[in-house]
Amino acid sequence: MSITLDLPPKVEALLRQRAESTGQDISQMALAVLTLGLSLDDQDFFEALKGIQRGLDDFEQGKFSSLEDFIAEQNQKYGLSLEA
Repeated sequence: MSITLDLPPKVEALLRQRAESTGQDISQMALAVLTLGLSLDDQDFFEALKGIQRGLDDFEQGKFSSLEDFIAEQNQKYGLSLEA
């Protein structure tokens, strides 16, 4: 099945950034995001949407960090040893 979506520029930018930072094809990244969103129950879905909106607002205001910074923060916060 093929669907064409017109994404707002900031959503497209975030999708492209995530795809590039993870080395994924943008279509596969979009599919993964949709699959994750659709797997949530209604309450979790709407809570996730609120979090996404906060993230978009932060991105628009220039408040974001690199993937490496995020991984380092998660490693410290949860005692992990992930690598970028």
